[in-house]
Amino acid sequence: MLGICIELKTTCKHCSSPLMLNAFTENVLCPSCYKFNVFDGEEWKNLLEDALQEAPKMELGEGQPSTIMRGQYTYQLMYGRQEPRCGKCKTNIDLSKIEEFSVKGSAVCSKCSAEIFVRKPDELIAESFSNVKYLVGEDDDQLKKNPEPGKLPSSAKPVLFTCPACAGNLEIDGTDRMVNCKFCDSQIYLPDDLWLRLHPVKEVSRWYMVLDENALPPQGKMPEWYYLSDMIADRQGNVYFATAQDGENDFMVWSIDKDLNTRWIRKDIKFNYEHTRMEIAHDGNLYLYNENRHSLVKVSSKDGSLIQKIEGSKDRKKLNMKGCKRLVAYPDGTLLTNINHVFARFNEDGERVELWESKKFGLFSAGAGDDIPEGDGEWAPYVKDVGSNPKKINGDFTYMNIGLDGYLYMLDRSSSDGELAKFELSGTQVWSKYIPLNYKECRPCQDERGYIYIIGTDDKSNTRIIRYHTSSDSFETIVTDLKEGGFLEEEDTIAVLPDGTVFAAKFHNRLKVFSPTMDMIYRSEQSKEDDELEQRRRKDKIEKDEEFED
Repeated sequence: MLGICIELKTTCKHCSSPLMLNAFTENVLCPSCYKFNVFDGEEWKNLLEDALQEAPKMELGEGQPSTIMRGQYTYQLMYGRQEPRCGKCKTNIDLSKIEEFSVKGSAVCSKCSAEIFVRKPDELIAESFSNVKYLVGEDDDQLKKNPEPGKLPSSAKPVLFTCPACAGNLEIDGTDRMVNCKFCDSQIYLPDDLWLRLHPVKEVSRWYMVLDENALPPQGKMPEWYYLSDMIADRQGNVYFATAQDGENDFMVWSIDKDLNTRWIRKDIKFNYEHTRMEIAHDGNLYLYNENRHSLVKVSSKDGSLIQKIEGSKDRKKLNMKGCKRLVAYPDGTLLTNINHVFARFNEDGERVELWESKKFGLFSAGAGDDIPEGDGEWAPYVKDVGSNPKKINGDFTYMNIGLDGYLYMLDRSSSDGELAKFELSGTQVWSKYIPLNYKECRPCQDERGYIYIIGTDDKSNTRIIRYHTSSDSFETIVTDLKEGGFLEEEDTIAVLPDGTVFAAKFHNRLKVFSPTMDMIYRSEQSKEDDELEQRRRKDKIEKDEEFED
């Protein structure tokens, strides 16, 4: 849980008097003209969306002012990273008791005994910000469903006033400025100083939202991303994403099930989105690694919690992930890595073990393989250049995956002559095939029928998904580019479920899902916008070409 502080004010649309938004509420009564200003859920979402994205990445105590102009209102907003505290003496409240406070409706400051309003989000808030779990320090007068104009605020108390006609003591509650003396029946107009005492001018006050960083989005929604580091599917039909929104300390790993429901989100994994990749472990959990980090991290596939972190050894004879471009997990728990173009195999404790175990009688194994250099400057062969028991391969151009059939597949992403190769786990090459695509930016994915799926572009830069049929020894194009009447629009990453369902994605919330029969069964809002824009461009071009021919 972390706290976000908010200070927000604007002016009344009816009388232009200052209007303080000291609570997250839909109806705010102007204390000057006694008319309501309405701020619906969409307005609040636009006001606070950036604040809730930016503030969690700030240092504790850091804040940011902002001016927002929307329709009839100009808002002055201050937001920042601060734990909820008492507005009077600045003492932090105990977040470990926040649930207890929300049930009671308030917390009592441990230092000055001031009452601090605490509540859980209502429907208005939950619809826009599912990660907000509590609100603290709001003005409870603004939260009343039907506030009465001129009514004494709950923070004030009635006062005694002497009738100027008969000197009788009157208890004034501030409901009306004209009052009748109960002793002499005189009408009395309350003086300015008393009226202002009962109705003090509202000042902007700081209130707080308490967030759960790992909260799930609303049903049917996925987390948003801009950068897509990697995407991978497991044997149970779950898909895992490594993404970031703007790249500044907001890396996250999350998972959806085969029905596209978000299973979990982890925003507390400290990785950089650049060069981060994932791999399914032999036990079904998830490995995370980055070529610029020394360590290897293993998280739970059930909830993303940390299971293991293998610290990188300074001794290259043990696991050190610095320079690791590719990794696959063998069924026996060992890890085959490509580090600075050199193949190396490690056990789960990070110790280097025998690289290839040839199954053929009379052949010698490759031993542990070559020494791992500190950099990747040395030349290394491509997939088409290697045979059985390779010791080196160009990791920048090679993707690896262990298929559902238990074989190791390597794919060369080079533009013109890339090949797909199949290996036994012992290192023996079974075959190598030319891939009829130019650029390929994905690991080769296999379904339970044995088909191997690849996404890339052809020589006309059209995006295509193809699959290799092992039985017929042939490639088949199964999804084509939008420009060819298909569905793809520059997607560059795929994940394939065991039943053949294909997830195709790229940066900025773009995702499409195809059934095993290659019908498009899901398209994100951003992908839909992109597709419609591309179709309009195509239509305009055709019309212009026809006009030119006429």
